[in-house]
Amino acid sequence: MSAAQKLRGGPLFRVWRQLRRRRLSLVALGVLAVMFLMALMAEQLASDKPVAVRVDGATHWFPNLTDPAALRNENVHRLRSRLRPELGEWMIEPLIPYGPFQTYAEQPTQPTSAPPWAPDGEHFLGTDELGRDVLARIVHGTRVSLTVGFVAVSIYVAIGVLLGALAGYYGGAVDALVSRVTEVMMTFPTLFFILAVLGLMRVQSMVPIMVVIGLTRWTDVCRLVRAEVLRLKRLEFVEAARALGASDARIILRHLLPNAMGPVMVAATFGVAGAILIESALSFLGFGVPPPTASWGELLTQAHRYVVHPGAWWLTLFPGLAIFLTVTAFNLAGEGLRDALDPRLKE
Repeated sequence: MSAAQKLRGGPLFRVWRQLRRRRLSLVALGVLAVMFLMALMAEQLASDKPVAVRVDGATHWFPNLTDPAALRNENVHRLRSRLRPELGEWMIEPLIPYGPFQTYAEQPTQPTSAPPWAPDGEHFLGTDELGRDVLARIVHGTRVSLTVGFVAVSIYVAIGVLLGALAGYYGGAVDALVSRVTEVMMTFPTLFFILAVLGLMRVQSMVPIMVVIGLTRWTDVCRLVRAEVLRLKRLEFVEAARALGASDARIILRHLLPNAMGPVMVAATFGVAGAILIESALSFLGFGVPPPTASWGELLTQAHRYVVHPGAWWLTLFPGLAIFLTVTAFNLAGEGLRDALDPRLKE
């Protein structure tokens, strides 16, 4: 059998074959791919520094990342006006020539009572009350939201997998202890518990948010893994491994967990969407990442003052649309993955 035939017969190819039949799930994966690219390349997409420039006899590559001293007081617009192409000077601009923190002299800072600047040919999604480009802040906010989502989910998946595997494999007192702790954690309203913990910590940054979400939302993963391990440990291949002298750690890590990770991956996909919603809600309530860091919830916090103003609709619409698209895409991808991993649908 060739390598290509083995690949086509593998579990990943079977999952992909089931997944690609669901067009909504494929569209959702495309949206998520765009979001990941935005998060990874935020500085290349939206920055007040060029991607590359040759000026004053020196060439600077990726000054939007390195922030060289020679260009510290420059931005794309100033450099654009002083470039001399006849001397071989050139510049590669980002798609959005504005940074997330940049305010503009040509658009002076607006007082709180005055409406922000509307979308125009220069600022496609308008600016906020301080003259900062909304599109640039949405692009950089993608990184914050996805980072919080993935790190928080990684933390609680690790906790849930560990505790669920121990409870399901050993049973008895270990299972009873883990089950009671899980039930206690499930009684706490997640958002209010996170607010209480963050209020006691009195620290505003992404790290406490990710850690607190990770430490409070592991219960569903724990129960899924426990149920799968309880089912799998009675099968013949586990009995064979035990008869051959394999240690408990080897049986759990090499035989049980790889076969129990399907439901966990589905739960993790939904969990990222939930973590993004929680981070947005915390930022909206003032417990999220501290200003001026751009996040979608922080943009909505600024926007709520202008909800009733008929000319400031863009401040609410576009950040809200970013949250809606991302959460919906993760949910659709999770549903497609759940159906693709369902053994009843396999050919």
